[in-house]
Amino acid sequence: MKPFSLDTVLSYRQRLEDIAKNNLAKARQAEQAIQAQLTEQRDSYAVLTAHIERVQQEGIGITELIHHEDHLTYIKDKISSLEKNLTKKRDQVARTRQELLGKSRDRQVMEKLKERQNSAWRQHLNKKEAAILDEIAIIFHNKQ
Repeated sequence: MKPFSLDTVLSYRQRLEDIAKNNLAKARQAEQAIQAQLTEQRDSYAVLTAHIERVQQEGIGITELIHHEDHLTYIKDKISSLEKNLTKKRDQVARTRQELLGKSRDRQVMEKLKERQNSAWRQHLNKKEAAILDEIAIIFHNKQ
């Protein structure tokens, strides 16, 4: 009796691996989006700081200075929030990468198992064929 075919199991493992690849791609994309926002906010912070220094040297009204300082504080808060979010996204990327590695290892193990099973089946068939050929040779030899 032929052993259980592992094709369905392998296709299922391949689907799981593909899903894990997609999840990793989405996590990396989200990380890159946060990184881009963080870079943009840092650039905005640098530009605003330079603008405030320049305006202070030229002379500025107190209300305008307070407005700029409030905007600067808002950007600082947004930067720290984005940094925390970026850390979370990096952790998520690391977790999904580990998940992908696990799924890939599982699939590879199943492929090796399938190869071993097929090899064992072929050996069984070869032994059976050799036994039948020996039996035929014995019968043919006894007839002569």
